[in-house]
Amino acid sequence: MRVKQMAIALAAIAMLAAAGCNSTQSVDKNPLIKTDKGKDYASISNTGLFKEGGNGSLTINNQASFDVIIFAGRVTNNTVMGGIKAGKSRTFDITTLNLPAKNGSFLIRAASYSTFTRKNMRITEADVLYSGLVVYDLNNPKDKTNLNIFAGIDQEQNDYIYVSNTSKFVLELRLDNPNGERIATLAPLQENKRIFLVKLPEGMPHQFYATYVYIDPTTNEIKSFTAKDRSERQRRIPSTGEVNPMVFPGPRNTSEIAYLVGFLRLKNDTNESLNFMDGTRWLPDQKGRRLVESGQIQTFELAALSGEQGQPYTNLNMEFDSTKTLRLDRLLVRPGIVYDLVVTTRNGNPAYDIRVTEYRDKLEDLRVSLFLGD
Repeated sequence: MRVKQMAIALAAIAMLAAAGCNSTQSVDKNPLIKTDKGKDYASISNTGLFKEGGNGSLTINNQASFDVIIFAGRVTNNTVMGGIKAGKSRTFDITTLNLPAKNGSFLIRAASYSTFTRKNMRITEADVLYSGLVVYDLNNPKDKTNLNIFAGIDQEQNDYIYVSNTSKFVLELRLDNPNGERIATLAPLQENKRIFLVKLPEGMPHQFYATYVYIDPTTNEIKSFTAKDRSERQRRIPSTGEVNPMVFPGPRNTSEIAYLVGFLRLKNDTNESLNFMDGTRWLPDQKGRRLVESGQIQTFELAALSGEQGQPYTNLNMEFDSTKTLRLDRLLVRPGIVYDLVVTTRNGNPAYDIRVTEYRDKLEDLRVSLFLGD
């Protein structure tokens, strides 16, 4: 078993390295880049760095209190996407990146603009304050991803925690609960990542939860899970001094996989866009989108903390462009189960059909491959 795990991990590393060799963006496509071959930093031009709006499939909302610079993949790739002012959003066209496939995934990284200016226009991997997962499909013009840069980042880079992901999966570190806000994303086997966080008042610790992510290479669907019978909740107080690292080894085989959510896969077969809601709260899908356009299939994660008896949802509903609404009957959401929800129109009114699909996990066969050097 251990030999097989090691083979899988090594194969993943080899695939990531191979992707990174060909992932540097063309200077002609992005005049912000100054290539520094053989260096561990990226040099960036100040000209035209910050813009708002834009067209493309990736929208990043900068909820932090400071301006940031966005990188696609590792900083050493010199793939600078641009800057985003504090409290602003920007949309990027990822077709300008030298991606090796029409669908796949990569990490974006954000660094502080003030750090960039303080360090003579140079940024290293150690300066990264946020990282997020982008799962894309260039064959689908309606495919979108929305990421939120965490508001509680310590801009001064004083107080921090250390995190290691020793699993063969992408790790999303969540705050306060298993479905909480994603504050950082680590590539497989990425260790000793320093994450800068603002301290809580009165010396209270932050609560961190690990969610592991697998992207199905055939369907491009995201599958998130935890490790069974292992504490994936860890607490730390960010510090400027000695920090006890958090290590997340993840599931090693199928028997160790566990779910804290159910997956609702919504197919919109109406001619309108809709919002999927719990009560009056708009729910984001796995890519952060809150709008399901006509003809789209999007997956939502619903907390399933009540075990096999199912967590009851009594207020799930949809609102359409026409302002019509459609309420779902009481739904018991079980962990790891897929609920296929098809929304149609009958006699001029929205209607739905929902069916249950059991997951069968083959964790030993899963491999993770991120593009752009991770």
